[in-house]
Amino acid sequence: MIYIQLPINCFLSYNTVVMIEELQTFFLAMVPLLELRAALPVALVVYQMSPISAYLWSVLGNIIPIFLILSLFDPVSVFLSKKSVLLKRFFSFLTNKARNDYTEKLEKYGYLALALFTSIPLPITGAWTASLVVIVFGMKKGLSILSIIIGVLLAGVGVMLITISGVGVESYYGPQVLLGIVFLIFLIYFIIRKRKTK
Repeated sequence: MIYIQLPINCFLSYNTVVMIEELQTFFLAMVPLLELRAALPVALVVYQMSPISAYLWSVLGNIIPIFLILSLFDPVSVFLSKKSVLLKRFFSFLTNKARNDYTEKLEKYGYLALALFTSIPLPITGAWTASLVVIVFGMKKGLSILSIIIGVLLAGVGVMLITISGVGVESYYGPQVLLGIVFLIFLIYFIIRKRKTK
């Protein structure tokens, strides 16, 4: 009996560890600002998950908030705004910022803008912000959800390629070179963004 129980216990403990890592990846991808741009690298580098498993769990976790935001944002924001002046100002800030930043893009590209915007793996882009844009501009939910999901799928591919490339650069040239490249990319991005706002 003990010979049967031992491998069963090993199997269960192994699968519990695996599921914990997969669920951590899933829930990390649901967090605003982090989303799959953080979850996917953690799954690949920290948890050493396979690329397919890391991609699927990160994408699934990033897609779930789309439905939650589109369903709950309006009633929750109205309720909380009545309870707190500070929260009312916060929600007003979010909606005004969305209008200021994305009116021109949506007028020019429509639903394609949602997919492109979501697919860019930067802290100020992603499924959370795209879902907020949908609410602010009263866009059709069906087409919006499809556009955002396409953007999430593309973002997942981009983040995976960047992560795998980064691991290759770090192993070959060292962490200093990798950090330098990352810093340079962010510097170029913020310079371009600053010029566009002028």
